[in-house]
Amino acid sequence: MTTVVYNYSAVLGEITLMTPAFNASSTSTFNVSVTPTASARCVELLNSSSGPPAMYEPIERYIISAVLFLFPCLTMLGNVMVIVAVLTHKRLQTVTNAFVVSLAIADIMVAILVMPFGIYQQFNNKNWQLGRTWCLITSSFDVMFTTTSIFNLSGLAIDRYLAICRPFTHELLTRRKVILMLSFCWSVPILISFVPILLEWNHIGIEDYVNCAFPPEDPSQCTFIVNKGFALICSSIAFYVPTVFIVICNVYIFRTARKQAMQIRSLELSAHRHHRKGKLKHETKAAKTVGIIMGCFFICWLPFFIMNIIDPFIGYKIPYNIWAVALWLGYINSTLNPFLYYNFNRHYKMAFRRLLSCKVCRGISEFQDDVVPSTLCAEMSHSASANSNSNLHNGRHSIPHSQINFNVDL
Repeated sequence: MTTVVYNYSAVLGEITLMTPAFNASSTSTFNVSVTPTASARCVELLNSSSGPPAMYEPIERYIISAVLFLFPCLTMLGNVMVIVAVLTHKRLQTVTNAFVVSLAIADIMVAILVMPFGIYQQFNNKNWQLGRTWCLITSSFDVMFTTTSIFNLSGLAIDRYLAICRPFTHELLTRRKVILMLSFCWSVPILISFVPILLEWNHIGIEDYVNCAFPPEDPSQCTFIVNKGFALICSSIAFYVPTVFIVICNVYIFRTARKQAMQIRSLELSAHRHHRKGKLKHETKAAKTVGIIMGCFFICWLPFFIMNIIDPFIGYKIPYNIWAVALWLGYINSTLNPFLYYNFNRHYKMAFRRLLSCKVCRGISEFQDDVVPSTLCAEMSHSASANSNSNLHNGRHSIPHSQINFNVDL
């Protein structure tokens, strides 16, 4: 008996004749069986969704891919410089910068294990040829490193809060405790990314839509779809709850810093108060830098996480291009962090300049850079004082010492 199987697609509205399978039979007759793979339910689900992604011409795909390729390169270069700067400069080897290095590692992993696959899909018009398993793994990496980044930012917020609001408690923040905090920042994201995604918990309750939009027998598409429960729980753990926590910490930080600054101004300055004021100024600047970094993170990732919550509740109607822009805006945050350190942190700026001028390669330490200007300042100040005293003895008019300004930024 010969069987001819027809694949009727209600979505495309066509009948495709499949290769017939011939079986030996004593009769010359054959049966025709029509097997529909898409029901009316599929038509209804897909018609109410956003539809397939836009297809681009080859020249457009080359341009888009070339532009996107710049971001992993800049991300790698900038964050490697951050790590090298901390490792080679004693001033940067602090508790705060332990979280900065951890954040830089997460950003490098985004550049290596997440961005290239996004570029691959853009270049191939979303045609995925790397297999179903690797699709799940790359989606897990995406969720994991995003969550790791915001957990490290939470660690930075805790460190700044303790340094300004609870300075004595901050002194008890030992190396072991920092390692435990960093371990938490990496282990929890692994549990909330790889475990549910590889087990496909994100498809529970939406199996009909997933099977219609992304048939299991067609591995040429790789899209991360989540149900309502997964969207709410995962987004809350990875973004919304840490965001609220970080905002509260920063509110306390800046309130305390302003209150202490007003108290210091109202008192007479002594040597001890000079020291306290200088320390507070240093801690406040560090908190300001951390606040700017956190603000950029929220601006970059907020559109994505808003859509991640909304899309399952409106039937997956957000167009693909809007998703792509929001997702890459989040990826670009990994590129921005080193530039923020350079612009808003004097020690990082000095370290980056020393790395780019190859002073580290020549064995010139950061403290040797300070010797010459400090010695020169002292000699010039001593010489000016001596000339002033000499002019006073000779009865000649001299420039007041208060008008001599040496602006040496150490």
